[in-house]
Amino acid sequence: MSGDVLIGRYELGERIGSGGMARVVKAFDRRLERTVAVKLLAEHLADDPQFVQRFQREAKSAARLVHPNIVQVFDYGFDPDKGRYYIVMEYVQGRSGAQLLQEHGRLSVDTTLHLADGACRALTNAHRHGVIHRDVKPGNLMLADDGQVKLTDFGIAWAGDSLSVTAHGAVLGTVAYLAPEQASGDKASPLADVYGLGVVIFQLMTGRLPFAGQTLSELVLAQRDHRPPPLDRLVAGVPHQVSVAVERSISFDPAERPQSAQEMHAALFGDATSVTRMGAAADQTEATRMGPPADQTGVTRVTRRGALTGGVAAPKAAAPVKPAGAAPVQRLQPRAAAERDWPPGTGQNSSRPPVLAPAGRAKKRGGAGAIVRGFLIGAVMAAAGAGFGYWASEQVSNTDFSSSGGDLPGIVENLRSQLEQ
Repeated sequence: MSGDVLIGRYELGERIGSGGMARVVKAFDRRLERTVAVKLLAEHLADDPQFVQRFQREAKSAARLVHPNIVQVFDYGFDPDKGRYYIVMEYVQGRSGAQLLQEHGRLSVDTTLHLADGACRALTNAHRHGVIHRDVKPGNLMLADDGQVKLTDFGIAWAGDSLSVTAHGAVLGTVAYLAPEQASGDKASPLADVYGLGVVIFQLMTGRLPFAGQTLSELVLAQRDHRPPPLDRLVAGVPHQVSVAVERSISFDPAERPQSAQEMHAALFGDATSVTRMGAAADQTEATRMGPPADQTGVTRVTRRGALTGGVAAPKAAAPVKPAGAAPVQRLQPRAAAERDWPPGTGQNSSRPPVLAPAGRAKKRGGAGAIVRGFLIGAVMAAAGAGFGYWASEQVSNTDFSSSGGDLPGIVENLRSQLEQ
């Protein structure tokens, strides 16, 4: 440990993570004699009431959630001697989905579905307690060394009775995983988390995002107008029902998605009764004893280090289960050229993520134009007020605003004109 002690109790050690507003360090709790993780609000934000409130909201939101698939919050407060706001959390020995992607390129079907199973259970519990995560992405999904899946970082979560949360007039979150309606600045719903999880599953299995672009406008137009090839065409061993579930979850229209994390779980694993079981178990301390869905034990087997990208038996495909009231899937066929670029490395010698598109535009749905415009304006405000580096994922980079002279009104007008083309 470094010798730096917080409130005379937590010995701060090495940094294990960092973000736009905070850093996370490994620490030792002297009182309880255990290893913990401590999140420290960036010092330059300690005098900003908006960020302090957001930091405190994260602690309170996450502390309401006690579930084996959610990183637990133990304590939070302010150290007056050091001028630091902090959150003390459960320490997870393992790697995030983002780290696994960096190490392996893409993950096996088994490992991805194991992560998805844990994420669905975590989100089901959070939603039942009125908490929406709003930032589901690989970096916030942990795979512990003992095989347990943990969802972390409720930094932009909000309770269902709270107002929509923005910063500097812009939506917070990693843009590639934001649902279109969420990016417009509207109040998020559980369907936004379902969308983010669908993007994560697609990326973990393929190594690529389902929608991509070199500018924010390209990205949001791809979300509206394009569909990627189905997963079962891109990756061997993906059950058809999993492919359909993911395709539905990343629909531009929220009504076409599974209508809850519970329904997403049922759609992925083909066990209709799991919806009832998950809901009942979410409020019970016995949740740790919940096993995988019946006849799907192979799906949740953890693939150990070194075997994440191949050699894993694919789960047995079951008949697709359509949750009650779900909208029928209308699959759009991608261009043949786009399919030839998949899987990664088979037809495209480029580091730029492709925008995968059907031959023609998808039919526009009600409110789509408003959502797209809201997305772009929110993204621009984030770039101008909060720093584009905080907003853009690694896959959505090199955005060029120079053609508008750098002024905010010009940027907004330029993006709007692109939408009218």
